[in-house]
Amino acid sequence: MSTRPVTLSAAAAIEAVEGIAVLAVGLYVGVEAIVGSPDDLISAIVLALMAVAAGAGIVAVGRGLWQVKRWGRAPALLTQIFAVIAAISMIQSGRQTVGVVLIVIALAAAASLLSPPSTRAIDEGEAEEDED
Repeated sequence: MSTRPVTLSAAAAIEAVEGIAVLAVGLYVGVEAIVGSPDDLISAIVLALMAVAAGAGIVAVGRGLWQVKRWGRAPALLTQIFAVIAAISMIQSGRQTVGVVLIVIALAAAASLLSPPSTRAIDEGEAEEDED
């Protein structure tokens, strides 16, 4: 496996932390659905399960980036696009601080992932896998 540059390590770490955050929100919603009294219990449970699954998937993408796997690049970029969309929604709904922080994190992850050292490492890692 090729060496992992600091930019790719940063992208992988950010991706994993985002996944853990989504997973935590999903678990929180699930607990609240069970112990609270949501207006629609089934919708709350489905939302919680979707968030838990998405969070686990995002963590897996972060792990793939950490292992310098090429397949992790596209879903990681997609995660950052969705993060920016969510951040814009937060800003528009009066949660500017959270929205701006999320945009900064998403842009940092995308820039780290698309940086020349990260791209080179992923491409070299793929070439080494093809040789095996």
